[in-house]
Amino acid sequence: MNTLKLIEDLLPTLSRQERKVAIKIIQDSESVQQMSINKLAKTTGVSNATITRFVKKVNCKDFYDLKLKLASDHKTENTEMKSGSITDEVYSFYKNVLSDTWERLDIEQLRKIVELISNGRRVYLFGIGSSGYTALEMTQRLLRMGIAAFPMTESNLMYITSSIVNENDVILALSSSGNTKGLNNALQMAKDNHAKVIGITGIEKSPMYEICDYHVLVKNSNFVNNTRFINSQFALTYALDIITTMLLENDTYRTRLNHTVETVLDNKFD
Repeated sequence: MNTLKLIEDLLPTLSRQERKVAIKIIQDSESVQQMSINKLAKTTGVSNATITRFVKKVNCKDFYDLKLKLASDHKTENTEMKSGSITDEVYSFYKNVLSDTWERLDIEQLRKIVELISNGRRVYLFGIGSSGYTALEMTQRLLRMGIAAFPMTESNLMYITSSIVNENDVILALSSSGNTKGLNNALQMAKDNHAKVIGITGIEKSPMYEICDYHVLVKNSNFVNNTRFINSQFALTYALDIITTMLLENDTYRTRLNHTVETVLDNKFD
């Protein structure tokens, strides 16, 4: 497995100090390849011993072996951001996010999720913060297909909803980190009430991932240098676009969507 992907997957299991090392490597693996172990320890504010323990957890013999694997991965996958204009850098980042997400997606799992949404009595979309805006957007798509969908973007509303759902309902939860406590508590309540719980997240083995019955794993866009502004919802939206496209293979949904588009256009230009 690619070393950077392995580090991302292991992130939830690492100690707080080890996570500092992991995030530095994920955000800027090229500069880490040029560092000594002492330099990395000083940069991340951890001890050399912490780095040594981290190195063992990512299946490397020593820090030098880790640097070799990072360099090898970089050459193999050619994921380096372009050093040209800002537009090139952002484009390159988004391209890599799409590529990494594409590698993680399971088409059969997506088809099961589409079937659940199609057969559900109601679909509730859970998301807080930025994921809440994404949940609102996806709700609009489902409504325009004639699917009974309801956005829940605040934890108290999620608790209320989770207390009354049953086996005929579907919960579609969105979270890049999978670590939002209020969201996860509501999902567990919904699961206890036998609702079908679907989660789209960027962290495998996160609390949300463990709770959900069905999973969509995407690239966590938050793993980017803090000096840059990158849309953390990009990978989630990509997965939702695929689900939407698959839903629209259904003639009824496609006809309903086309009808709503015509209605909106008629009113807009009337």
